[in-house]
Amino acid sequence: MAAPLFRPPGDLTDFDGIPHQREAWDATMTTFFLQAIQRAEQEVGAGKAQIFDAVHALPQPSLTEATIIWNGFPKTLLDGNTHEQALQLAEQLLSFRLGGRTVQARPQDEYLEWHATRDTSGRITAVDFTCEGPEYWTALAHGYPDSVQPGAGAPPAKGDLDAVVELYRKFVSPSVQKQDLLHNGSYDPYNAWNIQQGAMHLTHPSNSLQAEVFLAGDASVLREKNGQLIEDDDELIRCAQYGVPTRSSDPTIGGSVNGLARTGALVSLAEPVGLYIDSLDTTGWTRPDGSPVGDYWTILRGSPTAVVRARYEVPASEGFAVGDIQIGGEPIAFPGQVAEAISMKLTGVAGEQGQHAAPPVPCVSGVQPLVAPAIISGAPVEMLFQHSRAHRHEVVV
Repeated sequence: MAAPLFRPPGDLTDFDGIPHQREAWDATMTTFFLQAIQRAEQEVGAGKAQIFDAVHALPQPSLTEATIIWNGFPKTLLDGNTHEQALQLAEQLLSFRLGGRTVQARPQDEYLEWHATRDTSGRITAVDFTCEGPEYWTALAHGYPDSVQPGAGAPPAKGDLDAVVELYRKFVSPSVQKQDLLHNGSYDPYNAWNIQQGAMHLTHPSNSLQAEVFLAGDASVLREKNGQLIEDDDELIRCAQYGVPTRSSDPTIGGSVNGLARTGALVSLAEPVGLYIDSLDTTGWTRPDGSPVGDYWTILRGSPTAVVRARYEVPASEGFAVGDIQIGGEPIAFPGQVAEAISMKLTGVAGEQGQHAAPPVPCVSGVQPLVAPAIISGAPVEMLFQHSRAHRHEVVV
C-alpha cells in the first residue's frame, strides 16, 4: 500500500501527469509542517509541540474537525477609512522591493484576492476571485516553490511551465504568452497577467500556504501573561505575534487553533491543506427591477467544499451586468462590495484531546517572522516521514 501524500489544495489535478510532482508537493508540505513543529518547540521544548503533521504522523484514533470562518474583505483597510475609501484602497496596488526589483501586489490580505472586468463605460461585468497560494504555482512551474530548495534525495520534480501558461490562457486571457509570465527565465508570480490584467493566484506577501501552516503552529502554543492563561483572540495574537492583529483572518485562525490546543489536543490542518472560499451571501441584493438576484456564482477551480477559484458574473441573457445590481439600494461600483459578502475558511483538526497541553509560555519579545525559506533535506522522503512521526527535523532555515 502506497504511503499517504499531502494532496494539492482543493484536490486540483494540475500535477497529474507531471513526473514526481505530487511527491514533490508532499515533500514541500511535509517540510512546512516540520518547520512549524520546530518553531513551536523553540517555545515549549523538544517533543512538547502540539502542532503535528496529520498526514504522516502516527494514526490518530479520531480527529475532531473545526471549521474556521472569516470575512474576505480586508479589515485592515477599514481602519481609519470610510467604507468607500476602503473599497477604493482595495483596488490600489502595493509596490515593494523584491530581489533587487520593484514588484506590485494587491492590498487584499484576507487570503482572498480578486480582479474585476469592466465594459467600456466602466461598469463591472465580472469579478474573478482566487485564494490559491503562490507556492502551488511556482511548484507547478518548476517542481518546488521558491521558498523550498530540494536537496539530494528529494523527489526530482521539474514542474511544467507549459501547463501554467495553458491555465492562464483558460482562466485569465487567451492572449497570454509564456514570456509574459517569466522573470530571468523563471515563473514570475508578479507578472502583469496576475496583477494588472487578472488574478490567477494570491500576491499579497501575507497570503501564502507556508504562512498559514506557521500561523497554525505558532497558535498551538499556549500563552500566559501575569500568571493568567490568555484566551482572547486579539490579546493572543498581540502576545504571540503570529500574524497581523488588524486582519479578520489571523486573529480568528489563531484564536480557534489555540482554543483547540487549550483542550490538551494535538492540532493540525485538515487535508487537503489550503485556504478556501466558503460561500457568497447575496441576501438583499436586487436586480435593476428590484427583484432578488439569481445565482450568478460559478466555481471554477477546486471542489464544492474546497473552492479555490470562482467568478461572479451575470449571464448575458439577463440583460444587465454586475454593476447594475444593488446592495442596500446602492449599485455595485467596486468589486470589494462582492468580496464583503464572501466568507473564507480553513479547517483545523484536533486529536488526543486532554493529553498534550504544554505549560503556557510568556509573550514573544521582538518580531517572529511568519515566512522563512526552507531546504528539503538530502534524506529520502521516507526518512522525512520518519522524522515527522518522531517530531524531529531535517530542515535548514
